[in-house]
Amino acid sequence: MLYRKPRVGQELSAYCGKCKDERTHIVAAMDGEVVRRVTCSMCGSTHNYKVKPVAAPDGASGSAAGAPAKRKTSTRRTKESNAFSIDPKRPVKSYDMNNIFSAGDVINHPKFGLGAVEISVPPNKIEVRFQEGKKMLLHNMKNFRY
Repeated sequence: MLYRKPRVGQELSAYCGKCKDERTHIVAAMDGEVVRRVTCSMCGSTHNYKVKPVAAPDGASGSAAGAPAKRKTSTRRTKESNAFSIDPKRPVKSYDMNNIFSAGDVINHPKFGLGAVEISVPPNKIEVRFQEGKKMLLHNMKNFRY
């Protein structure tokens, strides 16, 4: 495989602390040939370049032999993403602010991907559950007047 030196503006894979996952980033700053700052393509945050933290294998722990291993803690966000599921029988609608959506609809958002509408908040908001969590989106803006 051919290795290319990274350059400013080039895409590369890096760990995003805000997304808590390895994502595609764009190189924002370099020091010589070393990447220093990157911008996440998903959330838009700019941070220091870091590779994904390496997790210790389940059988081995990084501490002393007699010390107990750390317990895995779960957060609300991980519980929500684990509970995420979409009904495959429902038709998928493309998200557009001018369309009208109701609870139970499955939408395909250009940034967040597939999601299920959970609540319709009158007059023009919907709460949608995506893989990365819930988002409040606008809809029915075609006839909306301020």
